[in-house]
Amino acid sequence: MKKIILLSFILLMGTNLSIKAQDSTKIKELEERVQKLEEKAQQSELQKLISEAEKISEQKKSTKKLKTFNSGQRSQQAINPEISVTGDQYLQYIADKRNYRPGERSGAYFRTLGLHMQSNLDPYSFAKVALEFSPNGFGFGEAYMTWANFLPKISLTVGKFRQQFGIVNRWHVHSLDQFDFPLALTTILGEEGLNQIGLSFDWLMPNITADENELTVQITNGQNEHLFSGNLFFFPSTLVHFKNYYDLNRNTYLEFGLTGMLGMNNLKGYVGDLHIYQPTRWTKLAGADLTLAWEPVNQALYEGFTWRSEVYYADKELLGNGHIKALGGYTYFEYKFSEQWQAGLRLDYTQPFEQFNSGKYLYQFVPYITWWQSHWVKLRLQYNYLNGNDIAQPANTLRLQLVWAAGPHKHERY
Repeated sequence: MKKIILLSFILLMGTNLSIKAQDSTKIKELEERVQKLEEKAQQSELQKLISEAEKISEQKKSTKKLKTFNSGQRSQQAINPEISVTGDQYLQYIADKRNYRPGERSGAYFRTLGLHMQSNLDPYSFAKVALEFSPNGFGFGEAYMTWANFLPKISLTVGKFRQQFGIVNRWHVHSLDQFDFPLALTTILGEEGLNQIGLSFDWLMPNITADENELTVQITNGQNEHLFSGNLFFFPSTLVHFKNYYDLNRNTYLEFGLTGMLGMNNLKGYVGDLHIYQPTRWTKLAGADLTLAWEPVNQALYEGFTWRSEVYYADKELLGNGHIKALGGYTYFEYKFSEQWQAGLRLDYTQPFEQFNSGKYLYQFVPYITWWQSHWVKLRLQYNYLNGNDIAQPANTLRLQLVWAAGPHKHERY
């Protein structure tokens, strides 16, 4: 019996040893297979990298090296100026008994055809030219060049330009918010406003009194015959404009400006063979402007509101110690209620530009509505009611204006 038990134990142990030996052999085989698979994967990845490197190398070899020629000259396209053409025409109805007044009548008119050119002359300067053609003849609007960085934060403009007396005087007539310039501007500064030849320095100042301060100093010929000496100017006129800009909040800004100007209006020179030499007489001008604009962020294209006002004052010395002193101004409100529609109301007031004008005045109501067909075409319907104690009877005028622009500048203000 003992022999049988011992024999069974020996057989059982042998079986276990055989099974363990088989398991060990299988594990070893599996490990060898895993190692072979890893080696194969590494060889495949290496072969892939080698193949990609060979392709890149072949591409580089097949690519020809191109020579770059730098002449330092500008291309023909860059040399050519940008040219735009604007047309300003209107229908006019004068609501008087005979539908006309001295120099005016109901009808269709082409006010101006403007030719506008601008070009970057080089990396340091650019030039602008504005020529005006009308049925009455040719008008030399503006022609000037500007060094954008003449000195740090100071630009210099040289040529003929509309001057920075307030805000609106700087704008071209086709880009006004209304059909016409404010009554006070044309009465006190002249029918064409201040547009003279000379120099303009514009200094972006450090922030002293506002979020942004800018000082403009302009020295020009006194060739405005309404205020100065005209072509027989002797001493240049000097203008100083100080602008203050405030961000009231993310949607609203305020701009406030002060202007002062001084020039002579006595005549010195020759008219044919006649020599004219008059004693010195001064013309002094002062002005203030205020703009409040609401332009909601991300919605300014569709909605906005502008309130703008200006005041003008002139004191012109005359022969015999006489003076012309005149005060005037305007204010207007404009609301933009969609991408294409704007409506507004302008109120004008001025004294006539003449001696002994105390107690005399003119005023005007100017409601209007503007429709922008596109960025290149706009139509405006405007009504002017003019009255005061310096005219015989009120004047009522209705106009439908069409302004179009061809070219890259569209309806630039200046």
